[in-house]
Amino acid sequence: MLILGHIAIDYPNFIHIKSIDDLAKTLPKDIVWFNASNDVDYNIAKHCRDNNIAYSVVINELKDAIIFANLGAKYIIISDKHLAEITQKVANEYFFDSKILYIVNDESSIENMAMLGIDGVIFNNILKTN
Repeated sequence: MLILGHIAIDYPNFIHIKSIDDLAKTLPKDIVWFNASNDVDYNIAKHCRDNNIAYSVVINELKDAIIFANLGAKYIIISDKHLAEITQKVANEYFFDSKILYIVNDESSIENMAMLGIDGVIFNNILKTN
């Protein structure tokens, strides 16, 4: 299980972007992230995929998880527990390369997500917006 953002565990820097132009403000070691609703034409995802830029996307629908997994998202980030469970089942069935991450605020949810088989958790505090 991945745990991103915990004080005891090293994790990459997550940088929030809203457009392809925002990528110029990031470093190659950063993981960029954006909301699926900000990429309705999938241009950010396609640009990241085509340029080997690791990216994460926050989704609110299963359809988005499937599309962004096909567009090479490193992480698919979800705040809804039920959607995380469903998405993880689909990801397991279709062998997504993307990892499913559930947003947590503290350690109390880690065990529950592990028991549900979710790929990992990401602490909300590292998903700061610009």
